Amino acid sequence: MLKKIEAYFMKEMSEKAGRIAVFSLGLLIPNYGFRMLFLFLLVTTVLPADIHNKRISNLLALPYSHGELFWISLLFLVGITTSTEFLGAALFGRGFIYTGINLWRSLNFIGFYYAVSMLSVIAGLDNFGIPFLIFILDIIMGGLGSTYENPYFYISPVYQGKSLAVTGVAIATLLISYLIFTKKGVQK
Repeated sequence: MLKKIEAYFMKEMSEKAGRIAVFSLGLLIPNYGFRMLFLFLLVTTVLPADIHNKRISNLLALPYSHGELFWISLLFLVGITTSTEFLGAALFGRGFIYTGINLWRSLNFIGFYYAVSMLSVIAGLDNFGIPFLIFILDIIMGGLGSTYENPYFYISPVYQGKSLAVTGVAIATLLISYLIFTKKGVQK
């Protein structure tokens, strides 16, 4: 399994090195709002972009199953997110607790939007447009009213009022996306 992970990481780094480098530099910015934007851009350029651009057959020609591709691509995102979070913490002198909280929030965010992007391309839609609309709706709905009156604020992947609730939503969305991707495949 490690060889498959290594091969996928090498493929992604060789094909998308420029985008990944630019997005990784953006992820070093200490402002969490900017970080979310670059996380969103990064999420939409991995496996969902390959599926949207009809490169899934090339990936499946390698010894990968649908399920392995799904989780290895997510692992790639987690690796970049984690490494840039710790590098940014070292560069800007952020504390361990602050870094841990930001990392958890970032992982919740990428988990949810990776699943949304995958569901979008599985349905034959765009890897960027539909998730971007959901991102905008998430910003709007989470910002309505006060935080005490808006229950969506607590489960919003952008605002993350209750991190455990958001983690649950992200995991549930990931599992639904994974099950649909492995059972149904991709719309042609």
